[in-house]
Amino acid sequence: MICIILFGCNNDQSKKKTDDKLLIEQTSINTSEKKSDLFNKIKSLDSLFFDVAYNRCDTVTGRKLVSKDFEFYHDQGGALLNETNELASDIMVEDLSWICKGTYRKLVTNSMEVFPLYEENELYGAIQKGNHQFYKVEDKIPNELKINAKFIHLWILEDNDWKLKRVFSFDHQKVIKN
Repeated sequence: MICIILFGCNNDQSKKKTDDKLLIEQTSINTSEKKSDLFNKIKSLDSLFFDVAYNRCDTVTGRKLVSKDFEFYHDQGGALLNETNELASDIMVEDLSWICKGTYRKLVTNSMEVFPLYEENELYGAIQKGNHQFYKVEDKIPNELKINAKFIHLWILEDNDWKLKRVFSFDHQKVIKN
């Protein structure tokens, strides 16, 4: 009788461990899929903002992707400020000419990381970080790597649309030719 009770208990514990393991594995798969989906979404937004809006000077597309209270910080150029020394978010959202500076931005392959932001188990945003490069453009063709830098972008869901809310561009290193 004792053996049956012990065997039965061990069997129940073994079943619980198996069930727990399956739940953990399923949760990991779901989490991995969600992270992968989010990574792909942010990568596509990065491409849309930089490959289309920035590199092709498409300010209409740029305006659609930028939050109304957008802020941009640059380690060498400072924050974009208006006359009263406040962040010029209204000016920057309406007039995106600052993205049309004759440079070409390229995301460094395999440098991008994405971190989801949750509130009460609801996704509300993502932090994107990585490395990017800026090329000199001549005759609309990027031809010379000039700067390597790092970035952190804050993407926020606003009314179910992803918006670029904060940009930190830093550690700019000029490329020196030998």
